[in-house]
Amino acid sequence: MSRGLWFLIGDVLRRSVTRPAALIGWALAVAAVLLSGTALFLIPTGPGAAGAGAEAYLLAQLSTAPSETAIAHLASEVWTWPGVDGVTFRFPGEDDPVPISQRTLVVRLLSPDARAAVESRLRVLTEVAGVQYHERPFARTRVPPASRIVAMVALVATLALALWLAQRAVTGTATAWGRELALLKSCGVSPALRRTPFLALGAAAGLTGGGLYIGICWALWAGGGSVPYLRDIVPSFPYVWGGLVGSGLAIGVGLGLVGALIATLSPTSHA
Repeated sequence: MSRGLWFLIGDVLRRSVTRPAALIGWALAVAAVLLSGTALFLIPTGPGAAGAGAEAYLLAQLSTAPSETAIAHLASEVWTWPGVDGVTFRFPGEDDPVPISQRTLVVRLLSPDARAAVESRLRVLTEVAGVQYHERPFARTRVPPASRIVAMVALVATLALALWLAQRAVTGTATAWGRELALLKSCGVSPALRRTPFLALGAAAGLTGGGLYIGICWALWAGGGSVPYLRDIVPSFPYVWGGLVGSGLAIGVGLGLVGALIATLSPTSHA
């Protein structure tokens, strides 16, 4: 039975390639869902220091050669502290917000008033070798709060688009595979088994969408340093890529499977 199932999956995938526009659109929609969700998660939620005259930073120089896991844990912990607006990582040779001479966590404060409380907590951490304070005039407009609303609307819209394109792709493939489906049905093959090739199609579309998402994130990360808004939004920790790749592919496949399942349950899918 397993050999026959793999043959059916391969045949459905082969038929679907004859309708590349539907599959490409589906994969792009999955990538758009992932990007919208990432933007919604990363856009700062704090009110920032709007109206103040300066941006306030604490530069926490890290002890020699901390592991990536230790850096990730430390950054996640610091980001949750009251008064912290964001945390980024800088290598020696970088110059934002000041020239960096050793590996440093750059802790952006909601306001200069938060300095004392945050600095005292940083200085007792074993991973931190030293702390410096820096202020500079506002060099850019912060990400507007409306951006989160736009990201949420985009998430809902792209999710609806992905489901609609999944319906079209699965229905079109099922129509092209109609004779085989009718034969399987006449042989008493269960509906769940008849749906399996289309679920595999959804997983393939979702996997492709996840790959596109990872590629776009990499491009944004590589070129985002020169764009003020992206500097605040795009993850700057090198260690996030393992989790981003894994979660992007997993969520992409999940979205593809859900879209395919909903489409196969539709009365018009013939699956």
